[in-house]
Parts: sequence; structure tokens; C-alpha cells
Amino acid sequence: MLYFIVSDENTGPAPPVLWCEIPQSVFFSEYQLVGMDETHQDIYLGLNSGNLARSFVSLKNVKSLKMKLTKKQCPCLTLEIEVPSTTSHQTRQIVHDIPVAVVPWKNWPDFYEPRVPDPDISIELPSLKQLRTTIDRMRTMASEVMVRASAGGQLILQIRADMAKVSTRFKDLNVAHFDGPVDNSDPETDSQGNEDSSEIVQCRVDAKKLALFLNVDHISTNTTLCSIVHKRLVTLCLQTDDNVKLQCFISGIVY
Repeated sequence: MLYFIVSDENTGPAPPVLWCEIPQSVFFSEYQLVGMDETHQDIYLGLNSGNLARSFVSLKNVKSLKMKLTKKQCPCLTLEIEVPSTTSHQTRQIVHDIPVAVVPWKNWPDFYEPRVPDPDISIELPSLKQLRTTIDRMRTMASEVMVRASAGGQLILQIRADMAKVSTRFKDLNVAHFDGPVDNSDPETDSQGNEDSSEIVQCRVDAKKLALFLNVDHISTNTTLCSIVHKRLVTLCLQTDDNVKLQCFISGIVY
């Protein structure tokens, strides 16, 4: 399995905010790894994601790609990219050396999959493209967004601007799990119609972090779940048909 793990750079050592696991068979026809010993068959590397993204720009019309850990002036993740030549039937090779930091074994627990509390509700999200458009508009008016989900299958996104309160509601969504009722004895909880406020789970989060996850709207997904721990945590989980799994953990903002 191949993992991409992103931590919050502004908080120092902290649990991951983004966790992606990809079966190696999705990308690689050959895969070899030699770990520390038989019980530690893993290698943890720290790298600048921008350097990796810029290297992948070369992957247009690629014939083959080989990724390997090399020792040059410093440890590097070396990408050997074979592309067709534009002037002959031969191929040419492009090599990118991306500096990496080999993470010591004692620090591996900092990058384990986060253990989070059981959610109060898990609800399937509507179109990610539609959600991204909504959040991008809201971000121009406020830096925080209240995410609400109800046992009746509604997802409500709400912001408070200087002059107005703006809400967008998505109805008839599939609720995969609800562990209610919850305590909503505060003035911020707006029940709609005959909806019981004890069946509404909510969490205020950073709108920018939510928007970053929704940038994956171009990925063909099987399901995308939004799980909320009341007022504490929003976990977004995307899974594709070929078992690629992407999780985003957004801590709640509490005043």
C-alpha cells in the first residue's frame, strides 16, 4: 500500500489532516520494498508536495515511470520518466531528484492513521462539484462555515457575514449512521419546520480547509461520506472503485 499523509504545517508535530491510501497495483506493475527488518516493512519519507507536483507535470504522454529511493548528495525520491522522442522512434529519459527526509522509526507514530471518536452522524455528500461551487462563494463572505447534518437526510452549509446569514440546503441524502439524540441547547441551532433539533449534528470549521478537500471533485468516486462528531470534528472520506481512499480531518472551531 502507498500512503500520502499531510499534517498541519502551522501547528508543528500534529495528527494528520489528510490521509490517502492507494493500492500499489493502481499505479505500479512492479513494486519492491525492503524495510528495516521483517517486522518493519515500511519506509516513511517527508517531502515538499510542491516539488512532487511539479515533477508530475512531465507525465504527459509518458511511456514508463520508475520511482525509487536513492542516495545522492542527500536522500532523494528519484523519478525516472521515459517519454517518446519527438524527432525519432527512440525514447528519451527525464530524471527528477526530489530531496526527502527519511523519518526515523521512533517518529512513525506521528503519521499513523488518526484515531477519531465515533461520529454522531455519517451522511453521503451530494455532488462534490456542486459543493465546491457553494463553498467557494461562501469563502468570499466568511472564513468559517457551519456544517449541519440531520437524521432526516439534510445537509446544511451556513455562514454568518457582517450583514447577513447565508444557508444552502441539500435534501434527501442517504444517512449511513446516526447516533442521536444530541444536545443542541444553544441559540445557533436552527431547526427547520418540524425537524427536531436533537436530530441535527453540527460543527463549525475553517472554510479554506473544507474547500481544499472539495478540489478532488474531478475524481470518479464510489461514495463520499461526511461524518460529524458534534461540535468537535468533521471527517470527509472519499473512496473510489479501485479502492483509493482519501480522508480529511477538520477540527471544529469552538468559541
